[in-house]
Amino acid sequence: MPVSVLKALAVATGFVAVFLAVWHGRRPRGVPLEEEWKARPGSYGERGPLLLYVLLGTAACFLGAYGVTGRLHLAVLASFGGFFVGRAFERARQNRRRALLRSQYAQVVGSLMAALQGGLSPYQALEDAVPSMPRPARDVFAEILRRTRTGSTYVEAVKGVAEETGWRDLESLVVALRIYSRTGCNLAEVFKHLQESVVERESDRRYVAAVTAETRITARLLSFLPFFLMGVSRVLAPEFVSPLFDTLPGNILIAVVTALVLVGNAVTARMVRAVVGDEV
Repeated sequence: MPVSVLKALAVATGFVAVFLAVWHGRRPRGVPLEEEWKARPGSYGERGPLLLYVLLGTAACFLGAYGVTGRLHLAVLASFGGFFVGRAFERARQNRRRALLRSQYAQVVGSLMAALQGGLSPYQALEDAVPSMPRPARDVFAEILRRTRTGSTYVEAVKGVAEETGWRDLESLVVALRIYSRTGCNLAEVFKHLQESVVERESDRRYVAAVTAETRITARLLSFLPFFLMGVSRVLAPEFVSPLFDTLPGNILIAVVTALVLVGNAVTARMVRAVVGDEV
C-alpha cells in the first residue's frame, strides 16, 4: 500500500478519534440548575389539555349521534357525553405516560447501578445518571435531585416524587435506599437484583397484555355494533326504526342500551386493568 494512502488513513483515524473525544466531552456531568424548573411539581404531573379534550369529545358525540339517529334532539343530548369522553382521553394520556415511565425504569436502575459500581456515592450517582436518562424519567429524577439539593434525604425525595407522579415502581427504589441508609449495604448489588426483577416483571406484564388484547378489541367492537346497526337501519329502513328515534319509549331504549354499553366497558376495563396495569 502506498505511503500516501497510509498517511491519509492515519490522518482520518486521528480526526475521528479527536471528534469522538470532543463529542463525548460534551456530555453533561450534572443537571444544570436552570433545567430544574422543568421538573418542579406541576410539570411532570400536570394535566393535559382537558378542556380541549372535552370540546373535541362533545363535537364527536354530537356528530356521531346525529349521524346514527338523524335527530337533532338526540344529538344534543349525546353531546353531554363529551365531558366523559374528554376525561377518558385525559386518563388515557396519563396511562400512556405511566406506561412509558414503567418501560424506562429498568434503564434508570441500570444507570444508577453503573454509576455506583464506578465508586460514586448515591448523590454523585444520581447527579451522573440523570443527564443520560430518557424523558420523561429524566424530569422525574431531576426533581428528586432538586429535593436532595435542598435538604431532603434520598428516601424522602424519592417517596415524595413517587406519590406525586403516581410512578409506583419508585416504591422499590425507596425500599432499596432505606435499606442502604440503615445498614450500609452494597447498593450497587441491590440495584442489580432490582433491575433483574424489573426486567422479568415487565416481560410478564407485556405477555399478559398481549394475551388480553383480543378481549379488549372484542369488547370495543361489541360496543360499536348496536349503534352501527341503528345507523344502517335508519338508512335502509327509516320507517321501521322511526319509532325508536321519534317516540319517548324508543329514546328511553336508546338511553338504556347506551348505559349498558358503558357499564360493560367499564367492568371489562377494570378486570383487564387489574391484571395488566393502567394502560388499557
